Amino acid sequence: MTPADEIEAAAKKLRTATFRGAMTATPAVAALIRAREPLALLLEGALSSNRESGPAHEECSSWCSPETCDLSAALAVARAILGTQETT
Repeated sequence: MTPADEIEAAAKKLRTATFRGAMTATPAVAALIRAREPLALLLEGALSSNRESGPAHEECSSWCSPETCDLSAALAVARAILGTQETT
């Protein structure tokens, strides 16, 4: 799975996941549930910006980090959502 595939899969999972007990969620959990669509939009926006900025930055380099690279940050969030880790 490419980084773009991972980001797209995470956005889809955010939009399609259902949560039993959402009606009785604590305020913090309710806020996270409400943040699903905005998070999906942020992931897709980072991917779109990356694609529009010229040659695709398909793989993050060793110097990339979530603090310095939007794609790396989006990928870290996507992997947390999907429960996957980068394989080397």
